[in-house]
Amino acid sequence: MKKNMKKMVSAITMTAMAASMFAMPAAAEEKTSSITYPLETDIESVSWYAQEGIVPHEKFKDASESPFHTGLAKHLGVNIDWSFPTTGSDANTFTNTLMADPFSLPNIMQCYVMDNAAQYIDDEIIWDLTDYIQEYAPDYYAFLQTNPAYDKAMKDDQGRYYTFGFFREDGGWNDSYEGPVVRKDWLDECGLEVPKTISEFENVIRVFNEKYGATFDSASTRINDMGICGAFGAYAGFSVNTNYGYYVHDGKVGLGAADDGWRDYVSWMNKMWSEGLLDQDMLTEDDTTIKDKIHNEKCGVSYTSMGQLNIWNKEEEAAGNEGTWIGIPYPTADDGSLSAVFGGPGVGKHTTVITKTADEDTMKLCLQMLNYAYTEEGMLYWNYGDEGVSWEYDEDGVPQFTSLVKDDPDTDPMTKYNGATWGSCCIQATNLLYQKNSQTAIDANNTWFYIDEDEEKNREITSGWRYPVGISFTIEESDKLDEISQNIPTFVNESYASFLTGANDINDDAVWEQYQKDLESYNLSEILEIRQAAYDRYLAR
Repeated sequence: MKKNMKKMVSAITMTAMAASMFAMPAAAEEKTSSITYPLETDIESVSWYAQEGIVPHEKFKDASESPFHTGLAKHLGVNIDWSFPTTGSDANTFTNTLMADPFSLPNIMQCYVMDNAAQYIDDEIIWDLTDYIQEYAPDYYAFLQTNPAYDKAMKDDQGRYYTFGFFREDGGWNDSYEGPVVRKDWLDECGLEVPKTISEFENVIRVFNEKYGATFDSASTRINDMGICGAFGAYAGFSVNTNYGYYVHDGKVGLGAADDGWRDYVSWMNKMWSEGLLDQDMLTEDDTTIKDKIHNEKCGVSYTSMGQLNIWNKEEEAAGNEGTWIGIPYPTADDGSLSAVFGGPGVGKHTTVITKTADEDTMKLCLQMLNYAYTEEGMLYWNYGDEGVSWEYDEDGVPQFTSLVKDDPDTDPMTKYNGATWGSCCIQATNLLYQKNSQTAIDANNTWFYIDEDEEKNREITSGWRYPVGISFTIEESDKLDEISQNIPTFVNESYASFLTGANDINDDAVWEQYQKDLESYNLSEILEIRQAAYDRYLAR
């Protein structure tokens, strides 16, 4: 499977149109929405809360100074009263506090997928959009029909549409935005090939340690979700959270940290730790603290994101250092097998709902507003901003950021003008990511995502194991999970730390058996039973 860097498969045109609007020449005939923008309305304003994703750039005091936010209101023809978590607050906590007072909610709420959406609909906190979506959000509805997985994720188990989602244009390509990286200049100096198996991967770490005194290090926030677990036949890293930890294999829901493959993975990490080949700060390392190791030649092999790889190389170059980091393939088992890598199907965890503080007329207006992002004009705006200001078509008809963005020294300057960089109610263009990142970072993402020539097998490795976005729990299931599932994430995280450092010997069968018994004491079987039932209902939607 080979990536064509000019291939821009527009998600909205998968079935309805022949040409991608992202790569479409400016002079080409365009299919327009059945809704005309700007909208005409007598409604004075619509309140819109965004937990993350489209929070105004740090250079702006609020949305009134942000070109994207003011421009979106202009394109929609609607005054928008924006709100965001207060500076310094925990975004999840802030959102939960808002949800606790349903009569005061903003009309539009952008947060994360609600696994208890059915309860919010039944309690008349959010709107059931089913009877309105085709008429007032026709472009969005047409897009959902292009892929059953998209459509399922935006409904509850009763088939009720309730949300606008975040999607990636090329499916899961940028869902695999994390992976292993290495100092290429050191590989060359040592006469080493890019490692493919876990034994070769380990050998590179050992050689770099002997020659440069460097270790394998990673921000815990990166490696904890999945890391290189696939080399050991595992389906999880060291965290249990909303997106990672639980998995699906052959139709069965499991907890990665309860499996023998996970034990093998952690055993390998413990061996590397005990031999001084892992950085001893890995348990607490983050994207900021690891830079000291990266830029002072204390680390030669790591696991990070495409964006961080981009930053590392820019900072190395600016400092006059010789370090050059490149992405390398996820290591396989020595027999060539690989169970899973960090990734997903191209459906993000962001969700945008319309609350019952909007009366019916306001709800219909909100639908039309949210529909805009899934029109051709709206997709361009959400990804690039205003044509002639922040972007222009190049000679091949592909949108390119102008010097206004390219020459802006601020961090992620495109987010001053667009809303699709971090995720929201929109479709993220792959071309946006090409422009945001260096060729080295793009090549890394290709390496992490394009694993097998067989597309179906590649899908299984990169996303087939994921517990799907959009699964819903019944009121009773949600209440039960709230009651019984809170201890496992902490227990797994603390157990991993003790296994890693050798405080508990994961290679001791008695220790491992007691760990599994402890998981059961924290209601693992009942949790898996509930999650399995929810997954089965999701498949039946």
